[in-house]
Amino acid sequence: MIFCNKSNFCLPCSYTLPYAFCEQIGKEIRDISDEIPFEIPESWEWVRLGSIVYNRGQMKPTSDFCYVDIGSIDNKRQRLGDTENIITPDKAPSRARKIIDVGDIIYSTVRPYLHNMCIIDRQFSLQPIASTGFATMTCYSGLLNKYLFYYLLAPEFDNYANDTENSKGVAYPAINDDRLYKALIPIPPIAEQHRIFSKIEELLPYILDSR
Repeated sequence: MIFCNKSNFCLPCSYTLPYAFCEQIGKEIRDISDEIPFEIPESWEWVRLGSIVYNRGQMKPTSDFCYVDIGSIDNKRQRLGDTENIITPDKAPSRARKIIDVGDIIYSTVRPYLHNMCIIDRQFSLQPIASTGFATMTCYSGLLNKYLFYYLLAPEFDNYANDTENSKGVAYPAINDDRLYKALIPIPPIAEQHRIFSKIEELLPYILDSR
């Protein structure tokens, strides 16, 4: 839990915080003021990415499946390609492990600045399995996948994911899951999440056409 001493919405009014922003881990309260990238309204809150999403686990394919690899993503429009890549288990790449389903966000942790990411927006003819090169995210209740998706595309999140302290490697810089899930995400009330992503989608065609 992350606490802010600028409001009382997340704490008893009698509690005095020792820092502007702090995080409680067990009994320890740590100052995280230097991690906060910008100010947010009092009705919003900062949370760690790992506390608002989960993944569906992994499996080794034992029958034919639909493989979603990094190259399956149109990284100009952040959409899954139309063609299914059906693979037999004996031909399965070692990276074909992550279970995904409709509504999940998949985010390439390899060269994250390329934005190979999308929301799984359709059913597959066979079990879909994604590459371990993706972080796969299913949102908990109270978080809209489209709101999170568009924040993951934002320059503020790019700065975090591609910072040299987080993204390691020369030819193929990548952010590991531990660093990724420690990222701070600003969460507004759900009605505001709706308004934000609806406005983005209203304007998005004009942005894409201007590229």
